[in-house]
Amino acid sequence: MARFYLDEYRTLKWIAEHAGVNEEAIKVLVREYGMKRDGRATRWRQIDLDWLRDQRAAGRTCRELAAETGFSLGMISYLGRRHDLPGRRPVRKG
Repeated sequence: MARFYLDEYRTLKWIAEHAGVNEEAIKVLVREYGMKRDGRATRWRQIDLDWLRDQRAAGRTCRELAAETGFSLGMISYLGRRHDLPGRRPVRKG
């Protein structure tokens, strides 16, 4: 659990789902063992941007990639915007 939480920056919800335990139990363990991350901003560096670029170019959705990687949908979208990855373009009305 510590590896997923501290090194891979997985969410507590993700850890609980994959360990088959209650999310509250995971939160208790994190508190009891005093696990602290080295900052929230470092998590996005854990994903290979070339892989993400290839997946987006292949037409995979942010929702699919979020489910596969364990990143939030917002994080995948943020990375796409920040690094100008291919994605859906807004439909123009008119």
